[in-house]
Amino acid sequence: MQADGTLLGLWRAAVADSVPRTFAIHNDREYTYGEIDIASSALAGALRADIGLEPGERIAFVVPNCIEFVIAYVAAMKAGLTAVPVNVRLAADEMKFILSDAGAAAVFVHADTRGPVEAILDGVPDVRRRIAVGFSSDLCDSYDALVRSAPLAHPAEPAPDDVVAIIYTSGTTGRPKGAMITHANVAFNAKSAELGLGFRPDDRHMLAVPLFHVTGLNTILPAVLLHRSSAVITASPSPLEQLRLVERHAVTTLLGVPTLYIMMAGLKNIAEMNLDSLRLIGYSGAPMPAEAVEKLRDRFPGTDLHNFYGLTETTSIASVLPAKNALSHAASIGKPVDRVEFMIAGDDGSELPADEVGELCIRGGNIFKGYLDRPEATAEAFFGDWFRSGDLARMDDGGFVFLQGRAKEMIIVGAENVYPVEVENVLCSHPAVREAAVVGVPSKVFGELVRAVVVLREGAEAGESEIRKHCSKRLATFKVPHKVDFTDALPRNPSGKVVKRWLADR
Repeated sequence: MQADGTLLGLWRAAVADSVPRTFAIHNDREYTYGEIDIASSALAGALRADIGLEPGERIAFVVPNCIEFVIAYVAAMKAGLTAVPVNVRLAADEMKFILSDAGAAAVFVHADTRGPVEAILDGVPDVRRRIAVGFSSDLCDSYDALVRSAPLAHPAEPAPDDVVAIIYTSGTTGRPKGAMITHANVAFNAKSAELGLGFRPDDRHMLAVPLFHVTGLNTILPAVLLHRSSAVITASPSPLEQLRLVERHAVTTLLGVPTLYIMMAGLKNIAEMNLDSLRLIGYSGAPMPAEAVEKLRDRFPGTDLHNFYGLTETTSIASVLPAKNALSHAASIGKPVDRVEFMIAGDDGSELPADEVGELCIRGGNIFKGYLDRPEATAEAFFGDWFRSGDLARMDDGGFVFLQGRAKEMIIVGAENVYPVEVENVLCSHPAVREAAVVGVPSKVFGELVRAVVVLREGAEAGESEIRKHCSKRLATFKVPHKVDFTDALPRNPSGKVVKRWLADR
């Protein structure tokens, strides 16, 4: 059976000839394509008949990586719903904003996220029903009960341009924006993973990167379907645990952030493990130092190493660094994958010559449909049909692209995006703080860490621990400043703007 250009079509085509094959392994239990198809059809029927959702409504997922997430995601597609994956690391107020902004009519809540979600749901009037995954509550419908319902009689028939998921990405205004990802975007990206990373039908992928981010949801999951292969699903961030899963289940590919591999290369007991099945390591989200690449080559001889680059708005993969260039071009994000185009643009959107620094712009079938209910932000994100990444870059004569910084001052902490203005707004909400500036500082493990410089109000007192505690109540852990410094005045240029580069250098 051929897919129809949609993610649901990709699922149906995979199931048609792979019913008894292993689709996923979670907590050491194997699940076949047929089992997932039956469970997702039952859940789709319950979402429509029991929960009362209508096609076109949005359903949120505040769920870490698990088999239930995958079943619910397929069920949402079959029911004609749009999925809204939510970063489980966010603080309660951040979750509240996303659920409200997306207009989610229902939400899947996991036992691990029950606390923050239940704390804010009364303030999100659009959410009519909540579904408990892994726990019981009188306030929630039971996921386990719903997957025993009658299957949906008439599953949805989405068009390629229909939105399959709305994935929130941080914005320069301090509030995240919902990027609308279409079925066609995801189907396109699955092929990009094959062309750029060399995924194969005999692969068993590690699915440890979060399903609320695009690498997990839009690259690994659909690539499994494209090749009728399988995935080992885990929510564990532990490098050692992931390697144990590689050994136990003969995993062939591992995608993650540089932080993971830097920690992995430092493990002392790797030599005692049988990791011969691992043939491909992909890293993205932050630069990988050349010395770390060398250590990975020593630790995993014979394994292809690929740097790859992408954004939420590019669905996932936009460029890949060939394995043969992993060390010689360690600072490069590689070249655009087939069917994707790059341009380095000046301030007016015109193309710059080789080796000149400008904004990296991207064009192809991977570019998102736009930001939910934000037409002005969507318009600002494009030069014509070129998506403006916000990253400053240069392209050499050989077509290799090198990032030079971020036009929008974003900080990347272990592949999680942090916009300074968001943290600055929280800092300034403390009654003792008059003004604040936030910068990223280098970290060998996390790529960058958040550093804050604070000016207190006259006569006010507050210490570093108090400021960090104030932030931790309102921000995800990775956004909380690692270091808080105090000063009498922030450095400014003649026009009055804070000179953040001076702060970072200091």
